[in-house]
Amino acid sequence: MGKNNIHTPFRIYRRGEFWHAYISLRVNGRRIIIRETTGQTDEQRATQYCLNRIQRIQNAPAATGEITLDAAAEKWYIEHGQYLSPYGLESRLRNLILEIGPNLLLSQITKSDISNFIARCRARGRKNATINRYLAMLSSIITRARNYWEYNTPDFKITSFKQPEPRENIKFFKDWQTVQILIDSAAPHIRPIILTALYTGLRRGRILSLTWDQVDLVNNIIIYMGKDGQPKSVPIVAPLHDVLSNLPRCNEYVFTYRGRKINEFKNAWKHAFDVSGIPYLNFHALRHTTATWLLRSSGNLRLVQTVLGHTNINTTTKYAHLVNTATATAMNELFKKD
Repeated sequence: MGKNNIHTPFRIYRRGEFWHAYISLRVNGRRIIIRETTGQTDEQRATQYCLNRIQRIQNAPAATGEITLDAAAEKWYIEHGQYLSPYGLESRLRNLILEIGPNLLLSQITKSDISNFIARCRARGRKNATINRYLAMLSSIITRARNYWEYNTPDFKITSFKQPEPRENIKFFKDWQTVQILIDSAAPHIRPIILTALYTGLRRGRILSLTWDQVDLVNNIIIYMGKDGQPKSVPIVAPLHDVLSNLPRCNEYVFTYRGRKINEFKNAWKHAFDVSGIPYLNFHALRHTTATWLLRSSGNLRLVQTVLGHTNINTTTKYAHLVNTATATAMNELFKKD
């Protein structure tokens, strides 16, 4: 015989040995109906089961519109973050969660929380560019929580806390001869990585995470997910095709050492400079080199933007002042000797 509960949105009824529940309640204007066994043989415990079940439904993020930073970050990573350039992303995400507070609701994040976070970053010696990467990640999480998941979020823009960054001092290799000396001085397992960086303009993290299913040697193209979550591509030029074709396929990753994926090569990179005698430049200088040489050759900023995968053309224009061919031509013409 069923048990009717006048003051609660459920009723329980016995079916065989166990009590079953019929739950019907309205949450945020939507009727939720649940029919399930309580798994209980005792009537009182079955009633308590229903009360607990209703409480969980009413307190669920979908019902309350609230979600913690920890839960939102995990959801963001699954849906979006994992498709971005992976180098340092996971550790940066962990740091962000721990320093702001994993159990803090997104809606409870205040301007003071952000200011204090920035202060702690500075105390740890983090540069403004690094702080801005943290803020951009938090902003992305909050934007997705508000626009896609419809959770409550702060009523201010995280990006309003963006820190001023000094103009980037772009360093690049001046000519192919210098790069070739560096390659000849490098350990064999990082030579293909150097060449791939130069021939594509891809970032270190993107290169190290390349898998063979992203590399199409038939149609000569590399396809990957960009920072904005959209698919992007870069052509495989003939010299790079030769490099990639000669690599062993030990596992899913393109670049390996002794059969295992290469995750880091800082020491090998520095050693190449020590051997060659070339003044040290960081690995990102290869990306700058590709951009600078390509702009010098084509004079086309849009082309460079496409190759580097920049979402905003303003990011690409930082190379323009390095390769002002028109200015150089005019000045040479002005001062040429008869």
